[in-house]
Amino acid sequence: MKVTKISAITIFTKNMKNSCQFYSNIPKFELTYGGPDTNFSTFRINESPEMFLNIELQEQIIDKTMCVVNEHFRIIFHTEDVDALYYYLRNDDSFSRLGKFETKPTDAEWGERFFQVRDPDGHPIVFATPISKND
Repeated sequence: MKVTKISAITIFTKNMKNSCQFYSNIPKFELTYGGPDTNFSTFRINESPEMFLNIELQEQIIDKTMCVVNEHFRIIFHTEDVDALYYYLRNDDSFSRLGKFETKPTDAEWGERFFQVRDPDGHPIVFATPISKND
């Protein structure tokens, strides 16, 4: 259940077209998902090991306390077994007290099983396991 690598960093943008255009100009950044007319885009920045930069369109979000949510990034860690890690962390009183679980392990359309927590400062942290294409 160990964490094996940083898989991706997700940054948030208010203008997907400009962001896609900007990152498309960086040598070896390959658009592999989404594009300028979508809400979510992925650039492969390395093949071995695979690493990605995700860009997510973010409108102004207001939380339950009527404060503007101003996220700038999300870090995605790959782990050997996302379900085992989730249950381990859920049962760790210190981790559960310091962080906030936002999701349970869920299968995503882009081929990962993941869950998201917030660290003590409110930063979104995702733990994920690639879903085998043979499943």
